[in-house]
Amino acid sequence: MTVATAAADESRREAAGAHLVDAVAARLGGRRPDLCFLFASAQLGDELAEAAAVICERLSPRVLLGTTAESVVWDSLELEQQAALVLWAAHLPGVRCAAFHLSEEDVERLSTPAAWHEYIGVSAAQQPHFVVLVDPYTVNPIRVLERLGEAYPGRPAVGGLASGGKGPGQNVILFEGHPLRHGLCGVALWGNIEIDTVVSQGCRPIGRHLVITEGERNVIRTLGGKPSLAALIETLKSCTTRDLELAQTGGLLVGRVINEQQPTFVRGDFLIRYPLGFDENSGAMMINDLIRKGQTIQFHVRDSASADDDLISLLAARPRTDAAGALLFTCNGRGSRLFAERHHDARAIARASCGRPLAGFFCLGEIGPVGHRNFVHGHTAVVAFFRPADVA
Repeated sequence: MTVATAAADESRREAAGAHLVDAVAARLGGRRPDLCFLFASAQLGDELAEAAAVICERLSPRVLLGTTAESVVWDSLELEQQAALVLWAAHLPGVRCAAFHLSEEDVERLSTPAAWHEYIGVSAAQQPHFVVLVDPYTVNPIRVLERLGEAYPGRPAVGGLASGGKGPGQNVILFEGHPLRHGLCGVALWGNIEIDTVVSQGCRPIGRHLVITEGERNVIRTLGGKPSLAALIETLKSCTTRDLELAQTGGLLVGRVINEQQPTFVRGDFLIRYPLGFDENSGAMMINDLIRKGQTIQFHVRDSASADDDLISLLAARPRTDAAGALLFTCNGRGSRLFAERHHDARAIARASCGRPLAGFFCLGEIGPVGHRNFVHGHTAVVAFFRPADVA
């Protein structure tokens, strides 16, 4: 398994595709790429199709997908607010790839697991991994992940929401080398492959675990028998000055335990969501997630220090270090908007993977698994490490 990356900036605008192909072909040693991703900053969105045509003609990848984004990532660099194209190419021996495109109409039409298996061309028994790139203005990614989870229970999906445009038709989604302005493109991968994921939601817990004792839909009325607002105030009384300051200035979050059967809950066991407000009369709390009675939650806070610690700790805890390369889907609220140093996420991954090839983009929302389900996240860094499957 071999992965290669290359980047072209504004100075190579007229011949970006040729530069990317030459650089990647040299690193692949003449091997044909099975899977390519092409990410373009919004400034070079018009060059995406031309570069894709050159890549298809000269490299003949079996699958070529891509998207426009606010900013792109190349190896240890986050090219924020710069005109750039980044190509990620992988030779994947023993791996099968099936690319697919979905419109909102397709998502509604494919109403059974069998329909999804036929449409994508892979069964659940083949245990595929998924990478998906989404235009958030023309397809509902939450609904897509729900349907995908029904068709392929427990199978991981990673990816991101295009961030280059501000409305329908402004993002470009590259499917099989063809530029589209709607929907979702993705690839299913199965065979001699494992994709190890790191989902860093960038926050730390405060207080103690609390059980939802009354609530419905997205409203948590009571926690441990107390109104949610009263439970929060009690939690904040035991916080440090810094955590109290974060909670009061928009840094307060709600972590919902995914697997209630675990004896203890630690980093990575919570799905992080946002409080939308409190009812002053009843003390009920509204969040951007659906809840049910009996679930366990814990309040969290986020700042640059917690985001740094979370990513570094999760990368260090990876059981394997033999990845051929990686993809990064990081929030456009991270980067220099969150960290004092530039290239924070990319450099942390480079250090943890001994400089393996990396590409990605800044997202409007990040897709990755928590537990055995896939979710759309915010302010998160999702890393996918590609390696061959173990052979008995």
